[in-house]
Amino acid sequence: MEKFIKEARDTENAMEGCANSCNFSEVLTVPDTKVNFNKWKKMDRQRQAAEVWEGQALLSAAVLRARDLVADPSLSQQLGRTYSNLRSVGQILRSHNAQMEPALPSAPPPTLSVRTLAKLLSIHSNFLRGRVKLFLTDACRPEAG
Repeated sequence: MEKFIKEARDTENAMEGCANSCNFSEVLTVPDTKVNFNKWKKMDRQRQAAEVWEGQALLSAAVLRARDLVADPSLSQQLGRTYSNLRSVGQILRSHNAQMEPALPSAPPPTLSVRTLAKLLSIHSNFLRGRVKLFLTDACRPEAG
C-alpha cells in the first residue's frame, strides 16, 4: 500500500506547476477526504468498507473522466497509471475481505467538486493516506483476545 501512496504523492507533487492545460472543462465529483477519527473508530467494519468503496468508485470515475478531458498525452498517460493504481488498491481491499457492496443502504458519501488536475491528484493522495490506509491498518491488526 505504501508504494501506491508514494506514487500518488509523487504524481501530486509533479503537477504542482501545471498551468492551464491542467484545468478541466467540467467539474468532477470526488470523495471528501476529511476523516473524523472518533466517528471512524466507532463505525463497524462494513460501514468503513462501504465508505472506502464509495470513495474508490468516485475517484476511479473522476480519474477516467479527467483522462478524457486532458489534451496533453503525457498527462493522459499519467492518469492512466493513476487509474491502474486505483484498480490495484481495489485488489488489495478485496484481498482483505472488504465487502464491495454495503449490506445496508447508506447516506450518499460526502463529496467535493474539482476543476483542476492538481486538486484531483491531491484528493487521490489524501484518500489513500486517509480512509484506505486506516481501513487496511485495522484489517491487518491482530484481533485483541
